[in-house]
Amino acid sequence: MALRLELMIKRTVFGLLAILFIFAAGVFAGPFLRGDNSPVNLKNPLAELIQPEETLPYLPYTIQNLRSYDFTARDITIEDVIQDYPTYTAYQFSYSPLGRKMSGQLNIPKELPVNPQAIVMVRGWAPLASYYTGMGTKNAAAAFAENGYITLAPDFFGYGDSEPEPADSWLARFEKPMVVIELIRSLEELGVPLTPEATTKYTPSHIGIWAHSNGGQIALTALEITNQSYPATLWAPVVAPFPYSVLFFSDEDADEGKDFRKYVANLEAKYDVFDFSLTQHLPLLTGPLQLHHGTADTAALSVWSDEFFAKVDKENSRRARLQERLNELREELENEVVATNEAKVAEIQNEIAASETSNLLEPIVYQYFKYPGADHNLVPNWSTAVQRDLVFFEQEL
Repeated sequence: MALRLELMIKRTVFGLLAILFIFAAGVFAGPFLRGDNSPVNLKNPLAELIQPEETLPYLPYTIQNLRSYDFTARDITIEDVIQDYPTYTAYQFSYSPLGRKMSGQLNIPKELPVNPQAIVMVRGWAPLASYYTGMGTKNAAAAFAENGYITLAPDFFGYGDSEPEPADSWLARFEKPMVVIELIRSLEELGVPLTPEATTKYTPSHIGIWAHSNGGQIALTALEITNQSYPATLWAPVVAPFPYSVLFFSDEDADEGKDFRKYVANLEAKYDVFDFSLTQHLPLLTGPLQLHHGTADTAALSVWSDEFFAKVDKENSRRARLQERLNELREELENEVVATNEAKVAEIQNEIAASETSNLLEPIVYQYFKYPGADHNLVPNWSTAVQRDLVFFEQEL
């Protein structure tokens, strides 16, 4: 009996081996029998199961995730004199946001007020071939410096004497609000030298933001990430929803944006693009804001600012309703009848606590100026806009 069982097992094993041999021979010999000399491509049936999960490298750069990023203050160093003016000196400065060197222009007034404040200048897109340090911010920064403000305008990676920007254009975009925030942190925590020879640094008690064009998108994103009230004035900002805000400009490419649309489609296939869009994070935004836009602007449409503030108004209405609800809850909490019900009291207290954790019940205060016929640089109303900014910063800083 045992011998018979052993024989049956051997036959079964030999049979299976024979089947496998025939199958393998068919796979490899088939192309030759058909006269097909192409190489055989065998696919592991378990390949899909053992493939590593695809990484999503941009997830750390969503607005919500960047709120928990450990932004670091970096030493600000004066390197060279760019130009000496009667009322201020323009220097080239450097710091190391994200651990990489970045240059920029620093203006120091010659007659500093008792408590000089700082304004961070955020430019928009600039052509690399003709770029110079201070391009896009130089004129407005001069007006502020002449009125006693310290100004700092980072070049951004890839420009001036900065280290190269990432080859990945999405990463290059997502890093820009981060370098602005680290510049602000550097001013707040470490201060800025007032002369090249200074051994100590001045720490401004208040910091404002001036931004133009795509710099407006960068500044607003930085404000949402920090959730802090840095008074900001925006000139012709790009405030259209992302990624439409970048698709809009792609028609200027030789292929009229064909390849770039594929690039954006690939991003949207893997990510929720709302996670990167400033218009989807208005509950994180605080004021005060001042915005200038010309109706003849063809580079950043004034209708974008119209639509942006319509959304801000909607957000302010939401906050007002929430504040009203919280007031009602507090009244309930103070009611002696309700107070006798411990479960109800706990429920109300929890609802109040949950609503107030963001500390964003105050409305977003803003001023919006439109200039009929003005272009992307607010010409012919440039001087008017600057004067309004000087009033704005005098009131808010």
